[in-house]
Amino acid sequence: MKKISLVLFFLTVCAFVSNAQITQIKSTQLPAQARTTIRKAWNGAPTVDAWRNKMGKRVEYKASIENGSTIKFDAQGRWIEMRCYDGVPTTLLPKAMLSHIDKYYEGQLIVWVSKTTKRYQIQLANGTKLEFNNKGIFQAFL
Repeated sequence: MKKISLVLFFLTVCAFVSNAQITQIKSTQLPAQARTTIRKAWNGAPTVDAWRNKMGKRVEYKASIENGSTIKFDAQGRWIEMRCYDGVPTTLLPKAMLSHIDKYYEGQLIVWVSKTTKRYQIQLANGTKLEFNNKGIFQAFL
């Protein structure tokens, strides 16, 4: 019975993995909202690479900027994750979150952020990981 369950699990995982399709695209093929975010937040820095990741019905996009930053977007072009070693653009984050970081982690850059409809998870340059609600109010250490 364990062998049958293991085989079924393995086949399910293989089917899911083989269903994902990652294709390199031109930066002009990114959703309009994604292109606008990149242009405004990175002052028109060129997009070096762009990809579309299709997983069944779900689609995500990823872009790399000339300075090494990477940004993931949902199918509509809303950013969902950023990794920026020279600091995430603060114009994309809630003011309450930035105030908290300035108060308790003065001088630390936010180098990674992940956003959902309910929360933000961030990592500072010193390795500290924090969670904030969607309004930017501190919730927990990660």
